[in-house]
Amino acid sequence: MENENLLKQVKWKEWFPRKELKPNFFTDSMGNIGVNTDDNIYAFGKWISESISVSDCRGILFAADYCADKIKSEEKNIFAMLSFYDENNVLLERDYAFINVDAKKICRKLNPPEKSAFVKIELGIRDCSNASVTWKNISLQMIEKMPERNVKIATTYMKPAYNLQKNLDLMIDVIDKAGKDNPDVILLSETVYESFTGLEVDEVSQPIPGHLTDKIGEYAKKYNAYIIWSMNEKDGDIVYNTAVIIGRDGKVCGKYRKTHLPLTEVEMGVSQGNVYDVFELDFGKIGILICYDQMFPENARILSRMGAEIIFIPTQGEDEILQRAIARANGLYTVVSGYHGAKSSRIIDPLGEIVTFVPDEETGYTVEQIDLNQRFFVYWMSIGPGNGETKVLFERERRPDMYDDISLIR
Repeated sequence: MENENLLKQVKWKEWFPRKELKPNFFTDSMGNIGVNTDDNIYAFGKWISESISVSDCRGILFAADYCADKIKSEEKNIFAMLSFYDENNVLLERDYAFINVDAKKICRKLNPPEKSAFVKIELGIRDCSNASVTWKNISLQMIEKMPERNVKIATTYMKPAYNLQKNLDLMIDVIDKAGKDNPDVILLSETVYESFTGLEVDEVSQPIPGHLTDKIGEYAKKYNAYIIWSMNEKDGDIVYNTAVIIGRDGKVCGKYRKTHLPLTEVEMGVSQGNVYDVFELDFGKIGILICYDQMFPENARILSRMGAEIIFIPTQGEDEILQRAIARANGLYTVVSGYHGAKSSRIIDPLGEIVTFVPDEETGYTVEQIDLNQRFFVYWMSIGPGNGETKVLFERERRPDMYDDISLIR
């Protein structure tokens, strides 16, 4: 049955919650289905397919093309959902499909939940007036089960030794310890090399790449692991607090300059960065925040919207609640390397739960294998009496039309 369109010959029915919100449903001469809304800005309605058996499906791929007219935000006003039920018609899970506005396509590849007997496809429009959408080439195919994408992550803790050489020795020591567990990435904390030495930033800052990145690069290559930490970077006459990513080959493969500086850091002569970035490593996409950055929720949201799957936070400041909120609000793994006791170095799952932290020792680490294809659900989250995937729901049901003036509010 693979590659066979399970939606072939499927019948569709109209659905709307109240007659005052009913849009106009139509079928064109080619048999394509569509909806238009006249001048009702609150219109909400959808086509719902009859039940389609998925009991034998390990994985499924839904896809459709669409044509839109006068829709302000195709990502928000057009939607497609897959609703899974068990053999007793009990709702198990509802999932949004993803929209590619440039290609005018909407699709979703996923594994049906356990005990799935059938799925219903929903194609709809909401909250836009004098608009129209038509769906074409609608298909549902059985595919192979989506595989795991396992990544082994290590985060570390070390007490600074108030001396550059001793701090470097501690960095190497904790990398050696963590490296023996064969992680894909090792996170160290904020300015671990130069902090608490009593030296001015001009005395400890250096270029990237430079002596420090070359030295740590030897160990990244030795353990075939990415290594991330922050340091004072000297670029011409300017000093930044910069998170650097060393690749498995020992070379610099990315850097992020801290964008939100506390006043004390500015008074030390450090300058702010002005660019967000997401880095595509060989296991997935990551973003980085440094210490004070985490206090501003826009930072993590931007990284999430840019496609980050994990946020790494090297930090001298400690705020467990905020870090867990970052993970939960964005549906992302969040990895922290802190200074405030070993437990301030932790790995947090997309539901905001701490899955591991560094044991209480002076120089230590913890390692956790995570699956970037694992999905995290909350019962009745937005979608009714079934499981909703927080990351997708929070992204899909945002109201960007309400946020335009956030920078203007005083």
